[in-house]
Amino acid sequence: MSTPASHSVVVGLDGSDASTAAALWGASVASKWGATLSLVHALPQDGPLYSPAAIMLESQFLSQLREDGEAIIGTAKRLLGPKFPGLEIETTISPGPAGTALLEAVDWARLIVLGSTGAGAFRSVLVGSTALHVVNRAPCPVTVLRGEVTTPDQRPVVVGVDGSDLSSEAVGHAFEFASFFEAPLSAVHTWQGSPTLGAGGTGMLVDWDAVRQEEEALLSEGLAGEAERYPDVAVTRVAEQGAAADVILRHSADAQLIVVGSHGRGALLGALMGSTSQNLLHHATCPVMICRNE
Repeated sequence: MSTPASHSVVVGLDGSDASTAAALWGASVASKWGATLSLVHALPQDGPLYSPAAIMLESQFLSQLREDGEAIIGTAKRLLGPKFPGLEIETTISPGPAGTALLEAVDWARLIVLGSTGAGAFRSVLVGSTALHVVNRAPCPVTVLRGEVTTPDQRPVVVGVDGSDLSSEAVGHAFEFASFFEAPLSAVHTWQGSPTLGAGGTGMLVDWDAVRQEEEALLSEGLAGEAERYPDVAVTRVAEQGAAADVILRHSADAQLIVVGSHGRGALLGALMGSTSQNLLHHATCPVMICRNE
């Protein structure tokens, strides 16, 4: 993993309450890492609501959009400056769409931080289209803020561990985050057997203690390297049979962050996101960091 200080924390900013929360959260992380905070605002695109007949002067309209963007950026900088003195803040106003503008920042991004929904999102939408677009394509970790968001503190960080390469990425980022913020780490590993395994009398033929021991060994193996690298992080190990998302959600009730790989073991190569990461993005009550290694 690269040194955090060598990269920026990129935040998508659109003037919504969700993006303001993302800016505060991202600024806290950047300040702790000694990284630059990059605020990216994408100019709204013409769409069904903006027909050519409705726009009297296109140049004036575009100028106003840029003024509005500069005002959004300015408001964020005035909010963040006093709270994070010494934090270097860079700003970009880019032609939309927002997802494309944010992905153009990946060359220097250590982390992308987004609100779960944007300024134009319907309340019924679980996670906004921009957030999903970026999560599915960004090669760096993306944190999507969920629930009642506060800046990082000493509440637990929860990481999903399944032995896959992306799980190893997630474990590394989770240990790093927990170490920087002096937070404990809960490492959750789950497994599911065959629907027929243990049904009827076959359950008597299964050595369930051996199954559990094998799964606990997989969990320990998945943590070994990072646990040695970050001896300051207190780790709670959880190995349970059940659906990964359900178990992780249950153990994250008091967590400040969930960290998972975008895909787990057995996911189709080339798929966008696995079912577990999608489920967590839609239903978690705390920020979710999705890790990819493209």
